[in-house]
Amino acid sequence: MSDIIGTLPMPLDSEGFLRRECPHCSRAFKWMHGESGDDNAMEPDGYHCPYCSGQSVDGWWTIAQLAAIEDETQYYAESQIHEMFRGMERKSSRFVTFKAGAAPTRRNRPPLTEPDDMRRVEFSCHPAEPVKVLEDWSAPVHCLVCGEVAA
Repeated sequence: MSDIIGTLPMPLDSEGFLRRECPHCSRAFKWMHGESGDDNAMEPDGYHCPYCSGQSVDGWWTIAQLAAIEDETQYYAESQIHEMFRGMERKSSRFVTFKAGAAPTRRNRPPLTEPDDMRRVEFSCHPAEPVKVLEDWSAPVHCLVCGEVAA
């Protein structure tokens, strides 16, 4: 099933970069959000981490992004169950009675924000795929698409 059940906006910094996190080295970085228009083929195992060059096809979500997604998914599921019980409540008879109870509420989580931090790195191999890395990162930076080190 691939139905979209809702939307959850992910904030971008002022240059349009989205924060990501490597599932291998756990370092935060940013990539440019949106379609790159780069026709060079993506490697079959997905993007590379700019720090460790690890690849992931399972995602690059940060802990905060995952928490927001889980909260929204839980609210959606609870709302669907509540609506099902409300339908059963309306069909109650003198023999069988249903009470739906209180409607679910969203968790009072602060909204996600995105500061203008990190240092931008461009790649000659894939110029449409810049990244932002930690300001104090002095080791090589790998291209998201091919894993090559920035020149």
